[in-house]
Amino acid sequence: MSSGLCLSVEAFAGAWNQRAGEGQVISTSSWSQAGQIYTDDFDAVPLQGFSKTETRLYLEQGVTDWLTLVGNGGFQTLSFRDVDSRFDFEGLDDLELGFQVKTYAREGLATSIRLSYIFDDAIDNLAVDVIGGGDQLELRALIGQSRETLIGDFFYDAQFALRSESLDRLDGIQSALTLGFKPTERWLAMVQTYGNHANDQTVDGFIAPEQFQLSINLSLARQYKPGRYIQIGTGQTVLGRNIVKEKSLFIGIWTDY
Repeated sequence: MSSGLCLSVEAFAGAWNQRAGEGQVISTSSWSQAGQIYTDDFDAVPLQGFSKTETRLYLEQGVTDWLTLVGNGGFQTLSFRDVDSRFDFEGLDDLELGFQVKTYAREGLATSIRLSYIFDDAIDNLAVDVIGGGDQLELRALIGQSRETLIGDFFYDAQFALRSESLDRLDGIQSALTLGFKPTERWLAMVQTYGNHANDQTVDGFIAPEQFQLSINLSLARQYKPGRYIQIGTGQTVLGRNIVKEKSLFIGIWTDY
């Protein structure tokens, strides 16, 4: 089981580190829209309109067999329309720079820890940006396990991350669970769930309310050359608080080197 089989719109790979001198590049493009927004009571109410396009680039580079460098950044264009708010943005999305340390590995099982610095984007409308409001440090724990069967390979990858802006309080929590099935060497099907939570915070002198987002992605990937996959999928926010209810389509290209 190689790393990089746990990729989505949010573009982060799994618990398996890269080998020394090897790496992986993953590019993703996504298109999303929303006709509803979640209130503070988790109710979905009508929204005049929301749309977003985003292109991201994710990079892993193995330095040693236990240390992998990670980079993750993107560019986005979005439009938000509500009864009392109009908002447009075009620019860089969050940029992550960090390193991942292998903590345990045996056949079919891997655990690791990642420490990253997150450079926040310039979006000041948190209705479209969970876990925003400033640069943050992130500590992420990862575990992945795979198993071969007569009908194909099954795997899971679970992640849990804590984010803090000033280290004197916890500002955000993120979790992810990926379940995958490889019936053949060329095909891969995945179900992924993502949970994001951000505490209330002060942005430009205003109190931004607590936020929550739970989304599900379904995708299918095919190997078209050795070490290269193309992935196509769809995503949906299924529960939220003070965040838009997004529907998305995405496509990704994975390249090992």
